[in-house]
Amino acid sequence: MIDEDPSDLLQLTDEDVKDELSYWQQAVYGFIVGANPPWQILEGFLKRIWSKYSIDKISFLPNSVFLARFKTEEMKQAVLASGHFLFNNKPLVIKAWRPDIELEKENIKNLPAWIRLNGLHLKFRGNSLPKIANLVVTYVKSVTATEQKTRLGFARVMMELKLGQKFPEKIKFLDEKKQVIYVPVVYEWKPSVCTKCNQIGHDQDKCRKHKRSSVQHKSKQI
Repeated sequence: MIDEDPSDLLQLTDEDVKDELSYWQQAVYGFIVGANPPWQILEGFLKRIWSKYSIDKISFLPNSVFLARFKTEEMKQAVLASGHFLFNNKPLVIKAWRPDIELEKENIKNLPAWIRLNGLHLKFRGNSLPKIANLVVTYVKSVTATEQKTRLGFARVMMELKLGQKFPEKIKFLDEKKQVIYVPVVYEWKPSVCTKCNQIGHDQDKCRKHKRSSVQHKSKQI
Protein backbone atom coordinates (compact mmCIF):
# COMPACT_ATOMS: atom_id res chain seq x y z
CA MET A 1 0.00 0.00 0.00
CA ILE A 2 1.36 3.40 -1.01
CA ASP A 3 1.20 6.04 1.73
CA GLU A 4 -0.67 9.19 0.83
CA ASP A 5 1.21 12.44 0.81
CA PRO A 6 -0.52 14.54 3.52
CA SER A 7 0.07 17.64 1.49
CA ASP A 8 -2.28 16.26 -1.20
CA LEU A 9 -5.20 15.66 1.21
CA LEU A 10 -8.06 17.97 2.04
CA GLN A 11 -7.54 19.52 5.47
CA LEU A 12 -10.71 20.38 7.41
CA THR A 13 -10.64 22.91 10.22
CA ASP A 14 -12.38 23.26 13.57
CA GLU A 15 -14.58 25.87 11.95
CA ASP A 16 -15.81 23.29 9.41
CA VAL A 17 -17.12 20.89 12.05
CA LYS A 18 -18.02 23.10 15.01
CA ASP A 19 -21.71 23.50 14.12
CA GLU A 20 -22.38 19.75 13.93
CA LEU A 21 -20.38 19.05 17.08
CA SER A 22 -22.36 21.71 18.90
CA TYR A 23 -25.67 20.37 17.58
CA TRP A 24 -25.12 16.77 18.73
CA GLN A 25 -23.60 17.75 22.07
CA GLN A 26 -27.10 17.66 23.57
CA ALA A 27 -27.74 14.09 22.40
CA VAL A 28 -27.58 10.59 23.81
CA TYR A 29 -27.24 7.42 21.80
CA GLY A 30 -28.54 3.99 22.68
CA PHE A 31 -30.13 0.68 21.76
CA ILE A 32 -32.25 -2.17 23.14
CA VAL A 33 -30.15 -5.14 24.19
CA GLY A 34 -31.26 -8.29 22.38
CA ALA A 35 -33.91 -6.60 20.23
CA ASN A 36 -34.17 -4.63 16.98
CA PRO A 37 -37.68 -3.15 17.04
CA PRO A 38 -38.95 -1.20 14.01
CA TRP A 39 -37.99 2.46 14.24
CA GLN A 40 -41.62 3.59 14.55
CA ILE A 41 -42.12 1.41 17.63
CA LEU A 42 -38.79 2.42 19.15
CA GLU A 43 -39.54 6.10 18.54
CA GLY A 44 -42.92 5.79 20.23
CA PHE A 45 -41.34 4.02 23.19
CA LEU A 46 -38.68 6.72 23.66
CA LYS A 47 -41.19 9.55 23.38
CA ARG A 48 -43.36 7.89 26.01
CA ILE A 49 -40.66 7.21 28.62
CA TRP A 50 -39.01 10.61 28.06
CA SER A 51 -42.16 12.69 27.55
CA LYS A 52 -41.13 15.22 30.22
CA TYR A 53 -37.57 15.75 28.97
CA SER A 54 -38.13 18.02 25.93
CA ILE A 55 -36.95 15.78 23.09
CA ASP A 56 -35.93 17.80 20.04
CA LYS A 57 -35.19 15.02 17.55
CA ILE A 58 -34.85 11.23 17.38
CA SER A 59 -32.69 9.83 14.58
CA PHE A 60 -31.93 6.23 13.66
CA LEU A 61 -28.91 4.27 12.50
CA PRO A 62 -28.67 0.61 11.38
CA ASN A 63 -29.58 -2.18 13.85
CA SER A 64 -32.01 0.05 15.78
CA VAL A 65 -29.27 2.25 17.23
CA PHE A 66 -30.71 5.70 17.86
CA LEU A 67 -29.64 9.25 18.62
CA ALA A 68 -31.96 11.36 20.77
CA ARG A 69 -31.25 15.09 20.91
CA PHE A 70 -32.76 17.23 23.67
CA LYS A 71 -33.54 20.93 23.65
CA THR A 72 -31.17 21.67 26.53
CA GLU A 73 -28.06 20.17 28.07
CA GLU A 74 -29.94 20.00 31.38
CA MET A 75 -32.61 17.76 29.84
CA LYS A 76 -29.94 15.45 28.42
CA GLN A 77 -28.28 15.13 31.81
CA ALA A 78 -31.65 14.50 33.45
CA VAL A 79 -32.31 11.59 31.07
CA LEU A 80 -28.89 10.09 31.76
CA ALA A 81 -29.65 10.28 35.49
CA SER A 82 -33.24 9.07 35.23
CA GLY A 83 -32.45 5.41 35.82
CA HIS A 84 -33.04 2.19 33.97
CA PHE A 85 -35.72 1.46 31.38
CA LEU A 86 -36.84 -1.84 29.88
CA PHE A 87 -38.44 -2.62 26.51
CA ASN A 88 -40.35 -5.93 26.71
CA ASN A 89 -38.17 -6.77 29.74
CA LYS A 90 -35.01 -6.12 27.72
CA PRO A 91 -32.76 -3.28 28.88
CA LEU A 92 -32.37 0.05 27.17
CA VAL A 93 -28.73 1.17 27.08
CA ILE A 94 -28.10 4.92 26.76
CA LYS A 95 -24.89 6.93 26.83
CA ALA A 96 -23.94 10.53 26.24
CA TRP A 97 -22.89 11.25 22.66
CA ARG A 98 -19.23 12.13 22.15
CA PRO A 99 -17.42 13.08 18.92
CA ASP A 100 -15.17 10.00 19.17
CA ILE A 101 -17.86 7.46 20.09
CA GLU A 102 -18.62 4.50 17.83
CA LEU A 103 -22.37 4.49 17.19
CA GLU A 104 -22.96 0.76 17.42
CA LYS A 105 -24.03 -1.91 19.87
CA GLU A 106 -20.86 -2.14 21.87
CA ASN A 107 -19.77 -4.80 24.35
CA ILE A 108 -21.24 -4.28 27.80
CA LYS A 109 -20.88 -6.25 31.02
CA ASN A 110 -23.69 -5.13 33.35
CA LEU A 111 -27.36 -4.94 32.42
CA PRO A 112 -30.52 -3.99 34.34
CA ALA A 113 -33.29 -6.56 34.70
CA TRP A 114 -36.28 -7.19 36.96
CA ILE A 115 -36.38 -10.15 39.35
CA ARG A 116 -39.11 -11.41 41.67
CA LEU A 117 -38.52 -12.65 45.20
CA ASN A 118 -41.47 -14.98 45.64
CA GLY A 119 -43.05 -15.44 49.03
CA LEU A 120 -40.80 -12.91 50.74
CA HIS A 121 -42.23 -12.15 54.18
CA LEU A 122 -43.66 -8.66 54.61
CA LYS A 123 -41.20 -7.80 57.37
CA PHE A 124 -38.31 -8.14 54.90
CA ARG A 125 -39.68 -5.63 52.35
CA GLY A 126 -38.37 -2.46 53.97
CA ASN A 127 -34.76 -1.73 54.85
CA SER A 128 -33.96 -5.44 54.52
CA LEU A 129 -34.95 -5.68 50.86
CA PRO A 130 -31.78 -4.22 49.24
CA LYS A 131 -29.59 -6.42 51.47
CA ILE A 132 -31.55 -9.54 50.53
CA ALA A 133 -31.62 -8.67 46.82
CA ASN A 134 -27.84 -8.15 46.85
CA LEU A 135 -27.50 -11.88 47.52
CA VAL A 136 -28.38 -12.28 43.83
CA VAL A 137 -26.26 -9.38 42.54
CA THR A 138 -26.33 -5.56 42.75
CA TYR A 139 -29.68 -4.05 43.82
CA VAL A 140 -30.91 -0.96 41.92
CA LYS A 141 -34.48 -0.17 42.97
CA SER A 142 -37.90 -1.63 43.79
CA VAL A 143 -41.00 -1.38 41.67
CA THR A 144 -43.54 1.21 42.88
CA ALA A 145 -46.09 -1.42 43.92
CA THR A 146 -43.47 -3.06 46.15
CA GLU A 147 -42.38 0.25 47.68
CA GLN A 148 -45.95 1.37 48.32
CA LYS A 149 -47.01 -2.05 49.63
CA THR A 150 -50.00 -2.31 47.29
CA ARG A 151 -49.23 -5.68 45.64
CA LEU A 152 -47.90 -8.21 48.08
CA GLY A 153 -47.72 -11.47 46.14
CA PHE A 154 -43.96 -11.03 45.64
CA ALA A 155 -41.25 -8.38 45.88
CA ARG A 156 -40.20 -7.08 42.44
CA VAL A 157 -36.80 -5.40 42.28
CA MET A 158 -34.48 -4.17 39.54
CA MET A 159 -30.95 -5.55 39.58
CA GLU A 160 -27.67 -4.99 37.74
CA LEU A 161 -27.10 -8.47 36.31
CA LYS A 162 -23.64 -9.39 35.08
CA LEU A 163 -22.88 -11.29 31.89
CA GLY A 164 -21.59 -14.75 32.73
CA GLN A 165 -22.78 -14.69 36.33
CA LYS A 166 -24.61 -17.58 37.96
CA PHE A 167 -28.35 -17.10 38.38
CA PRO A 168 -29.40 -18.74 41.66
CA GLU A 169 -32.94 -20.09 41.70
CA LYS A 170 -33.06 -19.65 45.47
CA ILE A 171 -31.26 -17.46 48.02
CA LYS A 172 -30.95 -17.93 51.79
CA PHE A 173 -30.17 -15.75 54.79
CA LEU A 174 -30.61 -15.61 58.56
CA ASP A 175 -33.50 -13.57 59.92
CA GLU A 176 -33.49 -11.54 63.13
CA LYS A 177 -34.05 -14.76 65.13
CA LYS A 178 -31.15 -16.50 63.37
CA GLN A 179 -33.48 -18.81 61.48
CA VAL A 180 -32.53 -19.79 57.92
CA ILE A 181 -34.90 -18.25 55.36
CA TYR A 182 -35.10 -19.55 51.78
CA VAL A 183 -36.51 -17.33 49.03
CA PRO A 184 -37.17 -18.46 45.39
CA VAL A 185 -35.87 -16.08 42.70
CA VAL A 186 -37.62 -15.58 39.34
CA TYR A 187 -35.80 -13.70 36.56
CA GLU A 188 -38.02 -11.79 34.14
CA TRP A 189 -35.07 -11.63 31.73
CA LYS A 190 -31.52 -12.98 31.82
CA PRO A 191 -28.62 -11.54 29.78
CA SER A 192 -27.32 -14.23 27.46
CA VAL A 193 -24.43 -14.14 25.00
CA CYS A 194 -24.51 -16.07 21.72
CA THR A 195 -21.48 -18.33 21.36
CA LYS A 196 -21.59 -17.91 17.56
CA CYS A 197 -21.87 -14.16 17.00
CA ASN A 198 -20.95 -12.87 20.50
CA GLN A 199 -24.04 -10.64 20.57
CA ILE A 200 -26.09 -10.13 23.73
CA GLY A 201 -29.73 -11.09 24.07
CA HIS A 202 -30.06 -14.50 22.40
CA ASP A 203 -28.43 -17.92 22.40
CA GLN A 204 -27.07 -20.01 19.51
CA ASP A 205 -30.44 -21.66 18.78
CA LYS A 206 -31.98 -18.24 17.99
CA CYS A 207 -28.96 -16.75 16.23
CA ARG A 208 -29.90 -15.45 12.77
CA LYS A 209 -26.28 -15.32 11.65
CA HIS A 210 -25.76 -18.94 12.70
CA LYS A 211 -28.92 -20.01 10.86
CA ARG A 212 -27.88 -18.15 7.70
CA SER A 213 -24.41 -19.69 7.75
CA SER A 214 -25.93 -23.17 8.27
CA VAL A 215 -28.28 -22.70 5.32
CA GLN A 216 -25.42 -21.45 3.12
CA HIS A 217 -23.28 -24.41 4.16
CA LYS A 218 -26.05 -26.89 3.31
CA SER A 219 -26.68 -25.23 -0.07
CA LYS A 220 -23.02 -25.59 -0.96
CA GLN A 221 -23.17 -29.32 -0.16
CA ILE A 222 -26.15 -29.90 -2.45
